[in-house]
Amino acid sequence: MFSACTSDNALEIEVFETSASGNQLKKLTEFSSGENPVNLQLSPDETFQTITGFGGSFTEASASLLNELGQENRRRIIEAYFGESGAKYSLARTHMNSCDFSLSNYSYAPVEGDTALEHFSIEEDRDDLIPMIREAMAVSKDGFK
Repeated sequence: MFSACTSDNALEIEVFETSASGNQLKKLTEFSSGENPVNLQLSPDETFQTITGFGGSFTEASASLLNELGQENRRRIIEAYFGESGAKYSLARTHMNSCDFSLSNYSYAPVEGDTALEHFSIEEDRDDLIPMIREAMAVSKDGFK
């Protein structure tokens, strides 16, 4: 991770490292670009993409683990991801039917050929997944995109 600080005549680069050896955002005071110096060119007026937001996934596994916590710790976790004092995630996705982070295999439409969806059910998600999504929506000031 690089952090850049500008002055009138120069650009000062700070390097932070997170590594398997145990460093977690440790500021490196000595580093080298090796034989090939790095030429970093910043063009703030040139935009290549628009960032809509940042986020993650709502899964049955994470919701189930959240349910194992007490109310205060649960609130703190939701706030840390979605609240104003946390990461303020604004994008989120979830699975339809079971996925690799589900506790079992299930389908919202378990009857083959049921095109009218007479047997459609989200019952599997009522206890864990849906409450977690609702809590996240409640603390998200700007909502989800």
